Amino acid sequence: MDHTSVLAAHLAELIKQHAHDLLTRHETKRLIDRLGDSHPKLVDELVPKLMTLGEVQKVLQQLLREQVSIRDLGTILETLVETAATNKNPVILVEAVRHSLGRALIRPLLDEQGCLKVVTLASSIEEECARTSMQGTHSIAAGALQISVARRVLDGLRAMLGDQIAVAPPVLLCSSPGRFYLRRVLEPFIPKIVVISPAEIPPMTQVMSLGSVQ
Repeated sequence: MDHTSVLAAHLAELIKQHAHDLLTRHETKRLIDRLGDSHPKLVDELVPKLMTLGEVQKVLQQLLREQVSIRDLGTILETLVETAATNKNPVILVEAVRHSLGRALIRPLLDEQGCLKVVTLASSIEEECARTSMQGTHSIAAGALQISVARRVLDGLRAMLGDQIAVAPPVLLCSSPGRFYLRRVLEPFIPKIVVISPAEIPPMTQVMSLGSVQ
């Protein structure tokens, strides 16, 4: 690659990594207004009747933070309309959108044979993640649990895969809503870690376990 191509690729990667910081409220409104030209009833039903512009922005920012494309904004807003009518918890909203986008999320993770290779977690880890996710993550006790879970999962991954986890992190499988919490806990150590939930995997997808973190 020539120097220009290398620079362009580097800038594109930086933008992708920090897209959630670049999505301002003004940009969020511009995206929604553009969709309103083709789906006016959908937009009117969501903003501001069910969610504020700021609440929608936070959901989109979290999706971008996890490297999830928001190009299919129609599907995202439809899911928010359905979910926010009964539950406006930001974690629940993000998880619901991810489930709706499951096929698009999983496709890039498949190998050449169409197989999804994952690392599973012990049930005790999943239960701890789910419990902490619903209780909140700002208390002292929650902070101690974050350290405990992060150390346990990271040690398990290193024992299983070695130091390559930082270069080529595996795909972790964790049920919602614990999936959201686990992704946030591991992000400082493995920024590109991918954590998916079983509900995101399309039917008939071949899944292979590389091992389980105990």
